Amino acid sequence: MLRSATALGAAACLASVGSPSAIEAHPEQPYDLAHFSPRLKELRDRLHVKIRDWVMRGRLARADGYLYTIDAAQLLVYFARVGDAEAYTALRAHAQKNLIHDDRDDPYTKGFVSWRWKSAEKPDASGTTEALRVARGLWIGAKTFNRPADADLALSVLDGYARHGGIDQGMWMIRNYFSFGTRSFAPNSFLVDYDPDFIHEVATEQKSAPLSKLADQCYAVIKMAVAPSDLLYDIIQPEVATLYPELNLKAFSPNDVIQLSNCCATAMTVAGGIPAIPRKVLAFALTRFSDLRAYYVGRTGEPYNGKSAAVSEYSVLARLAAKLNADLPAATIADRAMQDWIWSVDHAQEMGVFAASEILLAMQALLDLCRA
Repeated sequence: MLRSATALGAAACLASVGSPSAIEAHPEQPYDLAHFSPRLKELRDRLHVKIRDWVMRGRLARADGYLYTIDAAQLLVYFARVGDAEAYTALRAHAQKNLIHDDRDDPYTKGFVSWRWKSAEKPDASGTTEALRVARGLWIGAKTFNRPADADLALSVLDGYARHGGIDQGMWMIRNYFSFGTRSFAPNSFLVDYDPDFIHEVATEQKSAPLSKLADQCYAVIKMAVAPSDLLYDIIQPEVATLYPELNLKAFSPNDVIQLSNCCATAMTVAGGIPAIPRKVLAFALTRFSDLRAYYVGRTGEPYNGKSAAVSEYSVLARLAAKLNADLPAATIADRAMQDWIWSVDHAQEMGVFAASEILLAMQALLDLCRA
């Protein structure tokens, strides 16, 4: 395992340079990322085979019998990225048939995405995080497999996602969900409900002014949610500001506790448009890498409790480093995470679909960075 000084060196480099590509190797770094590439590929391939089997045999449901859209959507993104047409097509068919709403009698919800699915049960609510993941998977798949219809479907999903936008207390936000039963939107929003880099990418390619405006609005929300510690708060709920008007408290986390994995997942979504935010989040983690925790206090950056970071935190951190093209931090994280990933591949059934999707995406992101 890398010495803690190496992680501190990676954090210092990350924080001091103007561009992630300018990060240079630290003299105490024993390996570069390419050192891990053969092992990463072997683990990725083994886990790929297992999860692909789950997809093709329809074994993605969790213990409660529901197939959660976030699980299927993350795998849709992964299989699109690696070019597995059969697994991608199976997941795409599930999304179009069971998740993406297109009811002629209810045009308002066209493009909304159900947050979970179980056969013979009516959908209860949409999910905005889920919509973004589905749209991203379809967008990548359209390019990978030359399927323009999938790009059109992704645009329909983004159009439905945009209709979750609303203004509360003078603040624009994406409302977390739409209840199909009550026909009403949630009064709050979660930071994981935004992906401005992706929306900006689609807007640019489509030359779409509405999507460009949507991306700008999403960037503004995330910029507003930066905590004093440089981490990102989890929740947007403008009505809370009425309790403490002098504090202008619109973004917060319960008890000021920030979950590192959610913070990193959100930070990734602005790596292109506001790179300073994810760079500070990654530097925050690296400076604490010898004793990384799962939860931190937003105001001070102190650990909230004794819960140590685990495979989920290391996987999303690896993806964040790869997103920033930060080779040294990525190698540092891969070195620390390797034993957890080995265990997880050997115990995929115990781990579950979502964790497996996070690991697949992390290892693929590192392999792509090695080839860049």
